[in-house]
Amino acid sequence: MEDATAQEPRRRLTRGQLLAGGTVAAGALTGGGILLGGLPTLAISKPSEAQDRRVLEYLLQVEYIQSGFYGEAERQQALKGELAEFAERVGRQERAHVEALEKALGAKAKRPALDFKDATTDPDKFVSTAVELEGMALAAFNGQIPNLTPQPLLTAMEIASVEARHTGWIRDIAGRNPAPRPADVPATQDETNAAIDKTGFVS
Repeated sequence: MEDATAQEPRRRLTRGQLLAGGTVAAGALTGGGILLGGLPTLAISKPSEAQDRRVLEYLLQVEYIQSGFYGEAERQQALKGELAEFAERVGRQERAHVEALEKALGAKAKRPALDFKDATTDPDKFVSTAVELEGMALAAFNGQIPNLTPQPLLTAMEIASVEARHTGWIRDIAGRNPAPRPADVPATQDETNAAIDKTGFVS
């Protein structure tokens, strides 16, 4: 006999519930860049202040792309309903992530020139792009957190937990399993850069 819970609507997992208090964590690195070079592969190098700077600059570039994407979607005002809510709420949080990383870094990094084409106005393209960007960011943070000293590590961990909620929410909107695996997949910097390059958003 089919489990009755399997028939419940997926929309019960959507909207602000996943951001306000959800613990859904999902992530798959499938998307899209050109960021910085020379970071260690996952946790193979002893953390140091010099390495903190390189890691934070790298993660800040990832956040610049996300905040730019959602900011443009808000300005275009082409999305409706839950997609508009997602862009507004997640965009606000990505901008807060940028501020937190800039504070931890003690400086602002150079923002990349971005061109999202119609990914911020076409609802279907917005959803698929958001799935890729959120999964990419979560994997990037998970891959670099072990390379940080304690204070910036806490900042990165706090951001990563919210990125996981973003990922779960947009995957649910897209009709995908919000938590497809028992543990999130970390990514190396090279993998993240390749994912960003694939999007074509960074000039």
